[in-house]
Amino acid sequence: MLFEAPDESCWVGVLRLSLQVPGARSLKDKRRVVGQFRDRLRARKNLSVAEVGHLEDHGRAILAVATVSNDQRFVRSVLDQCAHDVGTWRGAIVVDTSVEVHRPWDGGTQSQYDEFFTS
Repeated sequence: MLFEAPDESCWVGVLRLSLQVPGARSLKDKRRVVGQFRDRLRARKNLSVAEVGHLEDHGRAILAVATVSNDQRFVRSVLDQCAHDVGTWRGAIVVDTSVEVHRPWDGGTQSQYDEFFTS
């Protein structure tokens, strides 16, 4: 059962980064660059980062970066700053970015979440 606190405010943000890795001639080369990006984001901003697309393509990568906060503006600001920072780093070119911020329980019914948490 999900009980909300009267002052609860939870915002989840996801940044999707589409990268091109021009110098990579193998998956090992690409994963070295992607690993550096992932480690930098985790260390500097305390974010969750995962490579989620083009896993077997040595020239491209899709990274998902996620954060949670009680302030929607803060979430968007952190993710926008990450997109800007990654664009200045060497090793890969940012082809596309998109940011999505939402409240996890908006749009769902109470019974959907009860089923999820009790299963």
